[in-house]
Amino acid sequence: MLIWFLISYFVSSVRLELPSCFTINVAYDLGHSIASKSTTGPFDCQEWCQMVRRCSHFAFNYGTGTCFLRQGDRQEAKTGYVSGPKYCPSVGVENKAKPICKGNLCIEGGAEPHEGNVIVDGKPVCDDNWGLEDAAVVCRQLGFPGVVSATVESAFGTVSAEYSMDKVRCYGNETTLSDCYHKKLDACYGNEGAGVVCATKSVGLLPNCFKEDEICLAGGNSPGSGNVYIGGYPVCHNGWDFPDANVVCRSLGYIGATDFTIKSFFGLSDNYFKLSNVDCRGDEHNLSECPKYHSVGDCDANTVAGVYCTPFVGSLGLGNQNEGAVIGLSIAVALLLFILCSIVFYIQRGRGELKIKSLRLPTNMMNNRTGTVENLVGQDFNQIYSSASNA
Repeated sequence: MLIWFLISYFVSSVRLELPSCFTINVAYDLGHSIASKSTTGPFDCQEWCQMVRRCSHFAFNYGTGTCFLRQGDRQEAKTGYVSGPKYCPSVGVENKAKPICKGNLCIEGGAEPHEGNVIVDGKPVCDDNWGLEDAAVVCRQLGFPGVVSATVESAFGTVSAEYSMDKVRCYGNETTLSDCYHKKLDACYGNEGAGVVCATKSVGLLPNCFKEDEICLAGGNSPGSGNVYIGGYPVCHNGWDFPDANVVCRSLGYIGATDFTIKSFFGLSDNYFKLSNVDCRGDEHNLSECPKYHSVGDCDANTVAGVYCTPFVGSLGLGNQNEGAVIGLSIAVALLLFILCSIVFYIQRGRGELKIKSLRLPTNMMNNRTGTVENLVGQDFNQIYSSASNA
């Protein structure tokens, strides 16, 4: 009894030295520890918990110097224990933003109102299979214009180990998160809370951009540049290159692409993805004809593909006809230039020959002329005199 009194007194005396997230004389999930070992104190115990993925809380026994790692936060009064979460909230971040709720759905724990761990019916949602489609439903249900990212592993603070939903699988078009397929039973721990970061402004796609296979550009400083959307969904930049960009530009009526971009060069997206690893040859009529993957698990708002199209543009939807007309016109112009150059060449050549002929002496005066200069001059004089006499 005396020993426990001394332990209790010692624990109480160090209360002021512990952070506010540590709890005195309380143990978490007593009798259900992941692991245990001797440590020098609660701080070392918490550091060990941070190195073990399954650990969500710890409990340190001052009497034995033993650290216990826990999977949950079910509290039980226990003299001589100091317990706490895997991570304490950062100074200045705790309670910075109030929870945002609508019906039975809330997000909480974030530094800003548009982000936080997802809470349904007062309990967290487990992050098993959690993705951008699921996060998009949450953001839409809460009234945000779109989604930026889906977070896992209790990104906005450790949550309770009692979950309301697990293995959520949404298509992305559901009205509420409860409409999505999910399981009630879970095998999750306190550090497996699902979360979201919602968009605060829309990309601003026109209504026609949400038609099936309709290609639109957004975020660029000209009509021929921007991030690529098909059917209203961003295209992931995995495998994106020049042939893919060329197909996009030609399908929009341009001659082709001058460059391609990755990493959401024209701004973050506000929707989930449906296409990744697009692999066009370059001669397809539309992006929907190109080989592609529908597995988009590693794509987020920072991974949107983009294009720069050539300035010349024809009528929308007549890209192939315009391209053929331009090629035909180019060939005709080249042929005409060739004919004109040939005519000029022959004219100039003819003029040169006339000048040469006008300078030539009579052939009968140049043939069979041999001998000295005096003889040649005499022959010329005699020939001229003879011609004059005959006349």
